[in-house]
Amino acid sequence: MTNTNIEAVQNLLANCSIETTPNVYAKYGNFSDLIDKASDIYITYLPDEGMNKVIDTAKKLTVEGYTVIPHLPARTIANYDELEKYIQSLSEDCGCSKILVIGGGGSQKGSIASSIEILETDLLSKYKFKEVGLAGHPEGNPDVNQVDLDNAIIQKNQFSKKADFKMYLATQFFFEAKSLKKWELHLKSLNNNLEIHAGIPGPATLKTLLSYATSCGIGNSIRFLSKQALNITKLATTRSPDKLIYDLASYQVENPETKLKKIHFYAFGGIKKTSDWLKTVNKHDLSYNGQKFE
Repeated sequence: MTNTNIEAVQNLLANCSIETTPNVYAKYGNFSDLIDKASDIYITYLPDEGMNKVIDTAKKLTVEGYTVIPHLPARTIANYDELEKYIQSLSEDCGCSKILVIGGGGSQKGSIASSIEILETDLLSKYKFKEVGLAGHPEGNPDVNQVDLDNAIIQKNQFSKKADFKMYLATQFFFEAKSLKKWELHLKSLNNNLEIHAGIPGPATLKTLLSYATSCGIGNSIRFLSKQALNITKLATTRSPDKLIYDLASYQVENPETKLKKIHFYAFGGIKKTSDWLKTVNKHDLSYNGQKFE
């Protein structure tokens, strides 16, 4: 392994982000002993979640000293008045300058159907957001056809040319680097210029990962995990993302023009398991094929 590859691995890990939910945060009450302050923390906003719980969690994490990136799911918001109240509160009450704008799962609750509609309100500029993440789907989306996904990428790129904030793509999770490679090649054909933050799973059992992959309908990942789990005794074995991180770092080194800049951890196996693993990694214990990254 070259020094350049090792450096790429370390850079990806040093700049990583991690995701939590309001309920997980409430369980711990404080993340200072769990997560390095250098890691941005995303806060999910699920379809059945209360808006105020997301706002309250964002406020507490900001007070702890974290850079917080709350989700803004378009189809979960009732109307444009509620949208502005949410964005204003995140900015003025919580001190957030970064946000992730997504379509959101489940059925549409109000008058807003897509992330591009939120961008076009200009509320994110009004409340001085500096970075705006948008959803990327390396393995497609079971609720949206490929033509519409492609059009969304084109629209987001067009909007980025006039935006006064940085925009990037935060991806749905995947398990093999080739999913990202194939997707980025496709994005190139759409003239994508947005940075990519790759979503990957933290340490979790194959059973847990299969469950999440199945619920999200991501085909290639399900097939990959199913092959991994053919030996039933492996289902309960914790699987860590060492190889995937190595492969993504190698991809960066071999493709200097890639838009891949960061990795984002989905803590399916639990926030503590992911944070403990990251602490081990930061002590240079990440390995691939028995070789330590140090």
